[in-house]
Amino acid sequence: MKITIVAFEGCMTSAVFGQADAFSLAAYIADSRADSSWSSHDIRIATPNGAPVQGFGGHRIDPHCSLRDARDSNVVLLPPILNDIEQTLMQESGLVSWLASFPARSTLLASTCTGAFLLAEAGVLDGRRITTNPAFSALFQQRYPGVRLALDERIIDDNMVICAGATTAYLNLAIHVIDRLAGHDLAVSTAKALSIDRNPESQRPYFQFIAPKDHGDDKVLQLQNWIEVHHHKPIGMEEMTSAAAMSIRNLNRRFVSATGLSPQQYLRRVRIETAKRLLEGQTAPVDRIAGQVGYGDTRAFIRAFGAVAGLSPGEYRRRFRAHADVTSR
Repeated sequence: MKITIVAFEGCMTSAVFGQADAFSLAAYIADSRADSSWSSHDIRIATPNGAPVQGFGGHRIDPHCSLRDARDSNVVLLPPILNDIEQTLMQESGLVSWLASFPARSTLLASTCTGAFLLAEAGVLDGRRITTNPAFSALFQQRYPGVRLALDERIIDDNMVICAGATTAYLNLAIHVIDRLAGHDLAVSTAKALSIDRNPESQRPYFQFIAPKDHGDDKVLQLQNWIEVHHHKPIGMEEMTSAAAMSIRNLNRRFVSATGLSPQQYLRRVRIETAKRLLEGQTAPVDRIAGQVGYGDTRAFIRAFGAVAGLSPGEYRRRFRAHADVTSR
């Protein structure tokens, strides 16, 4: 198998070299066991014209070949786009055309995070169910309405197309490809050597709510700011329509159009995002934190938190809480 890791200007440098390292580690483990399952795989890094590129942050990536020389690829892996996405899609039109040139079901095409934009731009993802970085889901849905997003999932394998979720999922993708090409045993051994989970959990606990505020609707923006200031108080639709000076029907229509969320959903996301920060930095009981973010009923808070974060408040705290400072003696 010829496995090509693509690099381009502004891509995530660690994804390119991290996947190359994972595949080299798999080869080392296989060789140490006299296991030939990986020995025939040729790993290479390709750039659009075969010249070095600058990954995000200015890190130089020296390729083995150009995309033209990699047309015989059996597997293609795309790293995340870390530069401006829409600008990168225009700049890398040659890469998009190269991806589109592979006959259907001839080559395994895989992306991590925002690398999925390149596959979608090439038409590879039309009608498919995929995952990507949740922070860019609105842009993705706007550009590619025919693609179904399943953002909770860390990896989605749709036969000859694999999409991995946000940023560091590139290692999960590498392990998944090792499993596809060389089997479960080598994949598990490589995952253990890299200290990563073989079966990655949902990426929902890592979602960060970034409120959309560039929509141009001043009345909606006014209510968004009001919610963020008053979210710790009891708030119903009556309070929100009063703050916005709009009818319920008009408010719901304009708010959903501007943010993609209803006012109630927005309030919940603001409250839960605030609760996350409190759980990360405080040792206060969950019922107190529930009250601090506007929930008078702790059970309702726990249900809402689980629906948004994919974990209970206690589980979230254990995973993300700040460690106490350790003073050396």
